Amino acid sequence: MRHITAKAAETERIGEIAAQALADIHSAIYGQPPQATRAWTDGDAILLVMRLAPEAAAQRAQPPLASMQRMVGAAVERRTGESLRAASTSVDPERGLVVLAFERVRARSDEQDPGRLPAGPVRGAG
Repeated sequence: MRHITAKAAETERIGEIAAQALADIHSAIYGQPPQATRAWTDGDAILLVMRLAPEAAAQRAQPPLASMQRMVGAAVERRTGESLRAASTSVDPERGLVVLAFERVRARSDEQDPGRLPAGPVRGAG
């Protein structure tokens, strides 16, 4: 039995948003949605798999993976405020499959928020 923690559920939600962003980007580039997009998550890792539309796959042209990966990262950050670090990419033109890997970048909890002032005892207040 697998228990989903709040952090794991949050990464899964981010993966779903990233998969939708990838589908939107494909639609913008090729003029139609892909056949399918899926996201798998494990810890902070997010793996996106996309099956290209038949017309795009038939062209057997190399999709602009690096650009697509940057756009997915930007879309996720804009929609969620979370940053993704781009990892590897892969394409199988014969099968029409594209794989993009990301790592969720978590803010370190020991860093102080620059917008907050340290609280302490108030002197001379009474």
